[in-house]
Amino acid sequence: MEIKEKLVDEEKMAIINYKGNVEDMGILIGKLYTWAELNKINVTGPPFAIYYTLPTTESPDDTIYDMGLPLENNEDYTGDDKIQVVDLLEHKVLSGIHKGPYDTIEDSYQKMVDYSIENDYDIIGSPKEIYLNSPYDVAPEDILVEIQFPVIKM
Repeated sequence: MEIKEKLVDEEKMAIINYKGNVEDMGILIGKLYTWAELNKINVTGPPFAIYYTLPTTESPDDTIYDMGLPLENNEDYTGDDKIQVVDLLEHKVLSGIHKGPYDTIEDSYQKMVDYSIENDYDIIGSPKEIYLNSPYDVAPEDILVEIQFPVIKM
């Protein structure tokens, strides 16, 4: 796994803050895409999740995360009772691409944490997973997830 520092530009995103099982992600992603389509909003990238508690450290139904979609950044949008539209400021991250089944992603997280320690980075926020392809379209060993940790260099 190649790990690198990168600067993430400011972006506008639609999110659903959720407490529940990660198995519910497909439903949440569907709601976000439906909302964007009904409101004629351009989605600019793949879906993502920002984890406030990890599924491996909590009961599966107690995982807290934001499910989101990046949006075209040149307009003001209004969410609804479940969907918020927020701006994420420009920030530095460590980024790595996990390839393989979701049940092996914990190994990739550990590699990134080890890299941050060995290279004097301080992780300053919640991890973000960007789902580069869908488990419905590819075999489990071909799943690609970009993992991002917001960091500062110590």
